[in-house]
Amino acid sequence: MTMLENASLNEVVRSTLSDKHKIKDLFLVVCRSVDIKESMKLLASLVQFVSNLCYGTGKFRTKLANEPPSEFMEMIGTILIAIEESLVNKEDKSKTDWT
Repeated sequence: MTMLENASLNEVVRSTLSDKHKIKDLFLVVCRSVDIKESMKLLASLVQFVSNLCYGTGKFRTKLANEPPSEFMEMIGTILIAIEESLVNKEDKSKTDWT
């Protein structure tokens, strides 16, 4: 995943990957397959990779704009909620450790 994330910083690679129809499906399949709270580093890399594909002249952003965003954006929302819950739980634990 790190290789894809780093490669997607290059305009030529980003453009090539943006043309692939299965990139969005890859994102959704991986996100559904892992436990979000246990795989935050993987998901952070995956979200960064998708974000990189939306930058520049690549077609990925326009593909997402032309499709109903519900499935893709719902997954992003699920990830954000899980991260927020995890952060709240960590904050609560740290407060109880001091009492």
